[in-house]
Amino acid sequence: MLYVESINQSLHNLLSSKDEIVLIGEDLSDPYGGAFKASRGLSTNYPEQVISTPISEQAIVGAGIGMAMRGMKPIVEIMFGDFITLCTDQIVNHATKYNWMFNEQVNVPLVIRTPMGGGRGYGPTHSQSLESMFMTTPGLTICSPSIYHDPGSLLEYCVLKNNHPVLFIENKRSYPKEVQVGNKAHNGTIHRIVLNDNSSSPQVILLTLYPDEQPDIVIITYGGIAENALNASIELFIKYEIIVNVIVFSIIRPFDVDVISIEMEKTEKLLVLEEGNKIGGWGGEVISQICESSCKLPKTICRIGAEDTPIPASLLLEENVLPSEKIIIKTIKDIFKE
Repeated sequence: MLYVESINQSLHNLLSSKDEIVLIGEDLSDPYGGAFKASRGLSTNYPEQVISTPISEQAIVGAGIGMAMRGMKPIVEIMFGDFITLCTDQIVNHATKYNWMFNEQVNVPLVIRTPMGGGRGYGPTHSQSLESMFMTTPGLTICSPSIYHDPGSLLEYCVLKNNHPVLFIENKRSYPKEVQVGNKAHNGTIHRIVLNDNSSSPQVILLTLYPDEQPDIVIITYGGIAENALNASIELFIKYEIIVNVIVFSIIRPFDVDVISIEMEKTEKLLVLEEGNKIGGWGGEVISQICESSCKLPKTICRIGAEDTPIPASLLLEENVLPSEKIIIKTIKDIFKE
C-alpha cells in the first residue's frame, strides 16, 4: 500500500466510524480530492462530514478548535505545511492553551494534517519543514510517520486516542512510496525492529543490516528523510563496511529518550538527522535530552539538517540545501576519518 493510500483508507475508516469526526480544509471535495489526493472519495461517501473551505488557514483551524471544544473530533488539513505559519496564533495561543486556561473543563481533540518537506522543486515557500517551530509549544503532540511506520494507523491513533491537539506531519515525497511495515524492509536487506512494541501507542522503529552486530554508528531521525538515512546506510556498508543502525521516530514531540537507551549502549558515534533547519532544530533538542538523560553518551555526536538558507526551486540547488544521501554518507565518512 502506498503512503497516501494508507492515509486515505484511514480517513475513510474514521469518517465511517463516528459522525462527530469531520474533515475540514481547502479543495477536499471530489473529483479533486485534495492537493495530494489524500481525501479522494471522502466527500462522495461522507458529504456531511467533509467541509471544503475558502482559502483562510486561520478560519480553518479556528473552526476546528470550536468544533473540538463542542465535543467533535475535527481533522483539519493545511494544504502545504509552509502555510502553517498563517494559523500559528490558533495553535500556540488557543488550541494548546484552552484546556489549562479553563481548568480542564474543555478539551481540544484537534488533529491538524499537513504535508512538509522538499525534494520536488516547489521552491522556498512550498518546500519547508517547519515542525521544529512548534517544539516549544506545551500541550502539542507532533507526529511525523515515515514509510517504515503505518501512517494510517498512526492517524487513527491520534484522532481516536488523543484528547489534545496533534500536529500530524506527512512528508510530500513519501506519498507515492510503498509503506514498509513488515518484519523486514528492502527485500530482506534491512531488518525492521519495533523498539516499543505496544500496539496501543505509536512505534519507534530500528532499521539495521545486522541486528545482532554492534553498530559503528547510530542515526536518529524521523519522517521522510528516514529513507535517505536507510539508503545511505546500505551504501556505507557495501562500500566501506560501516554498520549503521537507523532509529526512526513517529512522534517527535514529546520525544521518548528512554526508548533508545539500549541502542546508545551499543555505539560510540551518534548522528541526528532531520530535513528541517539544523539551526534551532529538532536534532539539537534530541542531543540535549540524551545528554541530560541516563543514556550512555557517545564520544562523537553530530547533527545534519537543512542549510540556513531559503530552499531553491532548482532541484540541483535544492539537493545542496537539503540533507541528501550524499551529504549523509560524506558526513559519516568524515566522522570515521577523525
